[in-house]
Amino acid sequence: MNAVDKVRRKGISTNTLPTPFEIMCECDSVFTMSTHEAKCPTCDLVYGVTPCGAHSVENVVAVGYNY
Repeated sequence: MNAVDKVRRKGISTNTLPTPFEIMCECDSVFTMSTHEAKCPTCDLVYGVTPCGAHSVENVVAVGYNY
């Protein structure tokens, strides 16, 4: 199970992160991730992070396009 599946299952995918992250997407676009689940506005690649990993941008994972 990936990070997005976990936060969706727990009902917290739209909860606000303690500190927003600047994400450099695989498409070279930069966007601000402010919730546990976010989608790149340019290419629709979905990213997620669990609450226990929300202290570091290094824990954010890409899970798929339009996931």
